[in-house]
Amino acid sequence: MKRIIFLSLIPLFLFNNVFANNQKEHIDINAVWSAANYGGPFCYSLRIIYYPNGQIKQQGCQGHYNATGISVGNWYEYDLLGMPVRTNYYHPDEFGKDYKIITTYDKNGKVLTKKIYNYDDLYETEEEELNEIPQ
Repeated sequence: MKRIIFLSLIPLFLFNNVFANNQKEHIDINAVWSAANYGGPFCYSLRIIYYPNGQIKQQGCQGHYNATGISVGNWYEYDLLGMPVRTNYYHPDEFGKDYKIITTYDKNGKVLTKKIYNYDDLYETEEEELNEIPQ
């Protein structure tokens, strides 16, 4: 039943997300179908936020995990000139195996820090730095 409801919402989602903004987005229907059958985290919408000067400020994937809309995969943040400032990798999983990796960059694009945290937004917990990726 869940799959039927989910798949019936795809046309509505496509209309709202492709035609509601000025950017052209690509949504792989086969990937959505595969993810619906698999039940794991998946991306269903590319989000791009721009600075007033037209440079990309932030881009990443809005996804779905365990009936929750959440950030998945890589999210990129840029400065006004388009240089990378931060990359967030989001890995939603069952509680205790969820994590995110936050990488920050200097003004020349070289890595300053790379830290692993629990995915606090997913389970509404406090952010804690981890020593290693949970297994």
